[in-house]
Amino acid sequence: MDFFGTGSPTASPSGLPLAPPLKRQRSKFKTSSLVALKAADITWRVSGPYWRSPLAAPGLLGAEIASWAAFAPSMLPRPWTSTAMGTFFAQVSGHVMGVAAGYGMRHTDRWLRRSPLGRALAPSMTTRRVTSAVVHTAMTATTVGLWIRSVYQQKNIAQLVGYDELASARAQFGGTALATVGYLTTRGLTATAELAYDQLNGLFSRYLPNLPRGIAPAAAGAIVGGVIALSTNKLLIRRVVERVVRNAEQVNMRVMPGRTQPWEPQRSGSPWSMEPWIALGAQGRNFVADGPRARDIAAVTGCEPHEAFEPIRLYAGKVQGRSLKNQVELVIREMHRTGAFRRSHIILHTTTGTGWIAPWGATAAEFLTRGDCAQIGIQYSHLPSPIALIADQETAPTAGREMFNRLERELALLPEGERPKLIVAGESLGAFGGQGAFKNPREMLEKVDGAVWSGTPRITLTWKQVVNRRKPGSPEIAPVIDDGKNIRFATQPSELWSSLTGEPFGEWEQPRVAYLQHASDPIVWFDTPLFFRRPDWLREKLGRDVIRSMRWWPVVTAWQVLVDCLVSVHVADGHGHRYEEEAIPAWAAVLGFEFSEDNKSAAGVKFSRIARWMRRNHPTLK
Repeated sequence: MDFFGTGSPTASPSGLPLAPPLKRQRSKFKTSSLVALKAADITWRVSGPYWRSPLAAPGLLGAEIASWAAFAPSMLPRPWTSTAMGTFFAQVSGHVMGVAAGYGMRHTDRWLRRSPLGRALAPSMTTRRVTSAVVHTAMTATTVGLWIRSVYQQKNIAQLVGYDELASARAQFGGTALATVGYLTTRGLTATAELAYDQLNGLFSRYLPNLPRGIAPAAAGAIVGGVIALSTNKLLIRRVVERVVRNAEQVNMRVMPGRTQPWEPQRSGSPWSMEPWIALGAQGRNFVADGPRARDIAAVTGCEPHEAFEPIRLYAGKVQGRSLKNQVELVIREMHRTGAFRRSHIILHTTTGTGWIAPWGATAAEFLTRGDCAQIGIQYSHLPSPIALIADQETAPTAGREMFNRLERELALLPEGERPKLIVAGESLGAFGGQGAFKNPREMLEKVDGAVWSGTPRITLTWKQVVNRRKPGSPEIAPVIDDGKNIRFATQPSELWSSLTGEPFGEWEQPRVAYLQHASDPIVWFDTPLFFRRPDWLREKLGRDVIRSMRWWPVVTAWQVLVDCLVSVHVADGHGHRYEEEAIPAWAAVLGFEFSEDNKSAAGVKFSRIARWMRRNHPTLK
């Protein structure tokens, strides 16, 4: 008798209990085994079909082919970290493109198999397996061969840029292995996400069968995607950003080794200054503490001690609660306090993200003018330049524009014949921000007496406008603008006087603007279109310090150049993103001093003596 209303007997005629209903057994088996079956299915798809048909694992094939492009040379020698990052990004990108291509190829293959011709020409299973083995063996051999070739290419690149420590087989092998492990880990996480999606989709369909069509997969995708995004944001992105910001704040509070508070009244941070030493920030303290004094200038230039001026260096740090406008006004007050408007040259530096000012240019200007100059700058951020540029592309140009416009108004109050020459300068993000003070190149030439821009990022609007006006046939790495009348580009100092092809320029008229940019500087040449379009600098003849075998690959080349940015200063001077000794002749030319016949000295000062003093006395170069 069924006392529970189930409609089935609970015991046999002999009194023994009956087995559970068969329907319940199936449901229990299906639920408990779903995870194992799904895992087995994923394993079969990842490993088994790869050896059965090249079309079965297009993602793996795409990742392997993309690795070939990742092994191709780029601008700079790669340490293991750069190799790992570049190869990983290439493999992931190749996997995505391979999956997309495989989707279309599988549909085409199915259509052919259903057609009479396709069935007639269909190869046997043995033929497929042999073909697959041959294809994968050839691809493996190609991968190994290209990797070995890349090791030798890295050594050649290292020789071109004067640095060979980064180019080693061990670094290449370790980086490639780490990238492959990262790629396979990513595939595993992707498979886990797919499993979670299928589980949720099945649950929605089973327990909410009345949902409109398409709602269940959309809801499952939203939940899985939301969990992934939230986890990535909280566990990775937010923690990394917080750590970078925290480290930047701590570094900004330090007093770097070899620096002490200046005692000259002509410098911010001194006891006579309105800007306290502690408020300058780390890079501001470096700027006012470093550089030659009047006695150093007299010793290097050979002039009489009374002929050398005490250089003026003024700076305003980024302090909580102080606006950009307050910083600008503080610098103007400091200029009046120190008599900066009575000097022959005022040099406005736009700083990088951390507030850094290129020391070589600042030092060269003081030696060449015998100290008769005032150099100023303000700090608008304390983040490293790459982070500052990603987080905010408006603050740097705003800082350059605010300081320049305020200084221009102040100079307009002086009698026309008594105004000092105004020179603007910046390196890297400082060049991006400094050129943001002008709407176009014409306005820059109208408002300044000279400019020195080093390592200008390609995203800079003024730089783009200038380069687009280049003489037909002149290369993008060293464009010729109006036959060098006012603006000149140089990948090395000799190109200040002649083009890359050796054609001499005519007279360099005032105002003079010098763009220093190395052919091997990834910060100059990286931009977003590099992912999908070959730039002019890779269509034309490559620079002297770029390997001839560098080629453009969609997506991959952009990743390589982007990763090169991380090690762009770990090379010799005159390459990558290092603009040091070559800044001396550039500043001499822009300041308008007469050069010697061999172009190795100006204003009676040998460039080698300035460089030697710099390397002996600058704390970071000792």
